[in-house]
Amino acid sequence: MTRILSMTVAGSCLASLLVLSCGFSDDTGADASPDPDMIVAGTSLDPVSATETEFFRAAHILITWNTAPQDSMSGDEGNALRIMRDIRDEILSGRVTFEEMAFNYSHCTSAADSGRLPDFTSGAITEELDSTISALEPGDMSGIIRTRFGYHLVKRLGG
Repeated sequence: MTRILSMTVAGSCLASLLVLSCGFSDDTGADASPDPDMIVAGTSLDPVSATETEFFRAAHILITWNTAPQDSMSGDEGNALRIMRDIRDEILSGRVTFEEMAFNYSHCTSAADSGRLPDFTSGAITEELDSTISALEPGDMSGIIRTRFGYHLVKRLGG
């Protein structure tokens, strides 16, 4: 976690960056829902003073459904979840890194940078991702998270 003193809050643009960088332009889709293999966390951060903005660094892997091109590896939500579980299991086995799997399988354009997202402030991205990333320690990976964009794995990066 990196704390940067600032008089402005620049993170409000990240939601747009995340949406645009992953190729989505509208707010359609299903709401987040719980699943035994998924995380929909709800933690909050300690308040940060008005003159201090806390930036987070994270990477993610996104697997979409129904919005993916026909030649994509996932077509329906069930298949997307199976793919995400396989990706998670490969990472946890230690045979591959998070970054390798993001680069090779993520449906987000951030895949080109091993899933790395632009630095952001709390509240600047979807609530599900924001609360999960803020609860992680640097270097930790989340469980599977379902958002209206698809299934995600996120990794909190160090400052």
